[in-house]
Amino acid sequence: MVHPLPDLVPVSPDDIATVLTTPHAHKSAHDLRGRRVTGALDLSGAMLGGFDMTGSVFEGPVRCDDVVFAGLTWLRGCRFLGGFSGRAAQFAQDARFDDSMFTGTFDMSGASFLGQMVLDGAHVEGAAFLDDLEVLGSLSLGRTAFDGPVSLEGTEALGGLWADRTAFRNRLTATGMEIHGRNWTRGARFATGLPLPLQALSYGYVWS
Repeated sequence: MVHPLPDLVPVSPDDIATVLTTPHAHKSAHDLRGRRVTGALDLSGAMLGGFDMTGSVFEGPVRCDDVVFAGLTWLRGCRFLGGFSGRAAQFAQDARFDDSMFTGTFDMSGASFLGQMVLDGAHVEGAAFLDDLEVLGSLSLGRTAFDGPVSLEGTEALGGLWADRTAFRNRLTATGMEIHGRNWTRGARFATGLPLPLQALSYGYVWS
């Protein structure tokens, strides 16, 4: 598991927003690893350049509704202490949230991904709204722990689903979900209701 770097650099929400909204340059990304964002960060409606914020801590809520993530988007091993919202956001590359912790709600309703959506090894303590997603790559939830209810309703995983040993510890709803390609839920645990393979419509091989 990736953990936050030991010596975090404090930065204000305004300062981090100024860097992230710098016009995107092809094949470049801001190295912002190990930051401690000291308050609420609202980037709604912005276009962000590429960045790597691996190991950072966000002390307030993060709002990225309708944001265009134009480049590298690495939020690996981060801690989100006030929740994260990326409703209707657009990701031009892989969205990497692997090994991150969300102490509040994780809301990505209606977001679209030209690459993968990666939550491997993440821990979501609040509700997770992953409904109406369009993921051209893999929707990767391997070893993710969901403590709260999870919605995958209406989501299209066009590059398959990877849910190896995923823990759904609360209610899971996936009505209208479509999975194209590999549908892997071996070792996944479902606390209540129908398992994911019995709720979603699969167009490829199913391993459960």
